[in-house]
Amino acid sequence: MQGRDQGEAWRSANQAWDVIGLLLSGILVCGGLGWVLDRLVGFERHVFVPIGMLGGMGLAIYLIYLKHGRPDDLRHDPPT
Repeated sequence: MQGRDQGEAWRSANQAWDVIGLLLSGILVCGGLGWVLDRLVGFERHVFVPIGMLGGMGLAIYLIYLKHGRPDDLRHDPPT
């Protein structure tokens, strides 16, 4: 790859895996919490599982934005 630093390519790959990991973990953890809530309430049909999965996806997207999507000047708190 001409014109690109080898470290930059690895940073991009690490960032992609970080996004994938956050999305999957958000869906699995919140979906699992929905499954537990379904069992505690006693629903025959899974009502809280899809709600938890969608909520986990939304939470994961928000965390991805906080970690990777904000401009550089907003990522760090101003010095006090």
